[in-house]
Amino acid sequence: MKSDFSLVWLCLMMRSSIRAFAFLARSPQKTNSFRPFFSTSLLGAGSEETLSGYKRPTVQWYPGHIAKAERQLSETLKAVDVIVEVRDARACKASSHTKVAEWCAGRPRIVVLTHVDQIPKLSIVSWKRSYEDFGAGRWDGEVNAQVVNQAIQNQIERTKYKPARKKKSGDAVTNVEDVLFVDAKLGQGIHALNRAIFKAGAHVQERRARRGLKERALRVGIIGYPNVGKSALINRILGRKRARTANTPGVTRSLQWIKVKADSSKTSKREFELLDSPGVIPAKMIDQSDAVLLAACNCIGDAAYDNQAVAAYLFEWIKALHAMGKRDVAAPQWVDKCIERYGFHPLKDDLTGEDMLYKVADKSCHGNPEDASRKVLQDFRRGRLGPICLQLAPLSEEDLGQQKVVLATEIQHDDSQQNLQEERLARAAEAMKSAEEQGLELPPIVHGNAAEDQGSTVEVGKGLFDGW
Repeated sequence: MKSDFSLVWLCLMMRSSIRAFAFLARSPQKTNSFRPFFSTSLLGAGSEETLSGYKRPTVQWYPGHIAKAERQLSETLKAVDVIVEVRDARACKASSHTKVAEWCAGRPRIVVLTHVDQIPKLSIVSWKRSYEDFGAGRWDGEVNAQVVNQAIQNQIERTKYKPARKKKSGDAVTNVEDVLFVDAKLGQGIHALNRAIFKAGAHVQERRARRGLKERALRVGIIGYPNVGKSALINRILGRKRARTANTPGVTRSLQWIKVKADSSKTSKREFELLDSPGVIPAKMIDQSDAVLLAACNCIGDAAYDNQAVAAYLFEWIKALHAMGKRDVAAPQWVDKCIERYGFHPLKDDLTGEDMLYKVADKSCHGNPEDASRKVLQDFRRGRLGPICLQLAPLSEEDLGQQKVVLATEIQHDDSQQNLQEERLARAAEAMKSAEEQGLELPPIVHGNAAEDQGSTVEVGKGLFDGW
């Protein structure tokens, strides 16, 4: 009995030793290499873990009023004649919702880009050219076959009363009628928007006239991300303040219909009803780069992100745009404004986004990085850093909505990951050698994803004591 107990105790000790060696072989050591304080997922890297193995939270914001509004919006838009999608011109691709194609389903859509007073004029020209070449709906989200069939039927019905426009590539389902750059503060582009709405909804009045019915007011739905300027656009169309506005996301929390009379005539021909809707954001944002840019533009609630991470990423992103030679298109005054407001040159001394943030903290905020991050974000949102367009217009269909921007920290992360893998293999070989000296037998070293490629999983110590 005593010998059996000793044998079991010996087996357990050997098994613990094997697991300990395996853990040492796989656990990362602390290094003095550069380790960014913000998540690598924000940098667009393949892994969402930091170099220390800690998985930082991603930028996600989906409050209850948005979930309720999205459910109501999908049903209400079925009764809408024309859809006006509002995007932020500072981040044209990021502020386009992935479900717009599903919600439109063949209804005429007008894309309106706001905050044009905060982006360079060259950027406006490049985005206009891109939308003319590829269409504003080229990179919309995928839709199922039922939505495609419904869109085709709606377009066929419209062509009975209105000549079909020549379709651009990429918008066969959504059928974007027009793209307008509007300044809601000064009212620039409002009259063009009114004309575009009546032109897009002309088939409704023509169909009613053929049926012997009186004309009615067009129903126009205004949709878009939070805080992109939907309510401000409605107030500018109305000519008075009707919709509540504020420079913060989540002000509008429910759907409401607002009647608009475009002229003094008593007929309903020049009237339409606007549907003011809360800003709708995807429940899960896959592209974390877009999520951080939206946070910088104040389109996401501030409780969903870290101000220091977003401010550092903003610096890093604009620096990458300059490295691509896109200064005149993206941020022509950024360098001068940084020297003027913060007292340092952002493109000298190979500064990272984190370094720039701490320089702002040291020079302007008594060494407090949190106050510095709030200052940087506020300066960007109010245009104190000059006109800045964060996303570049695509040059080809392979660009996926914007020209790819490669950050310097991404390259550092890739190099660090490679070095970390080499260190792990070296430690594994060391553990194997130490185990052989002690007479222990360890499972073989698995290189890379060999176990995943073979469709099997390797468990440490499994099978060594089968039958005992």
